[in-house]
Amino acid sequence: MPVFTHAATPSEPIQRNGPEERDYLLKRAADHQQLAAIAHDNLSRDIHGRLRHLYEERAAAITLAQQD
Repeated sequence: MPVFTHAATPSEPIQRNGPEERDYLLKRAADHQQLAAIAHDNLSRDIHGRLRHLYEERAAAITLAQQD
């Protein structure tokens, strides 16, 4: 597992359009699902499960906004 010594500070904000943002959020949700599956303790599993749920909700909101 990588060790991060400092937070990345991009010079410009990342800009993604609706479908790109939705795909990104769903990828992050899948990442957290995998991390929950390999977590060694209940707290970590719960945190990754909650993050997965939040990413999925945001992706769903983008999908709904595009339909309007």
